[in-house]
Amino acid sequence: MTTTCTPETLDAALRGRIDIDPERVEQGLVRLVLMLVETVRQVVERQAIRRVEGGTLNDEEIERLGLALLRLEEKMDELRLHFGLSEDDLALKLHIPLDGL
Repeated sequence: MTTTCTPETLDAALRGRIDIDPERVEQGLVRLVLMLVETVRQVVERQAIRRVEGGTLNDEEIERLGLALLRLEEKMDELRLHFGLSEDDLALKLHIPLDGL
């Protein structure tokens, strides 16, 4: 015997198996996206520092790069606070040293 898939039968089938609370799903997605953006921001920042220390940028490029990274960091802080996330919530814990990137 087959059962027709309706919102009610789907909810009954998933109850207890998957947390499908819309608020928690949204918060998890926001956390994932901000975690990825923060990781990329850190990698770009390290690359920028290498370029500055390597002398491959002129003064204007250094200024623009610094300003862009500062604005991105400020926006990340704003979004993190807006969604009630801590800095630790956005830390990607892969145990891979980003220093070598």
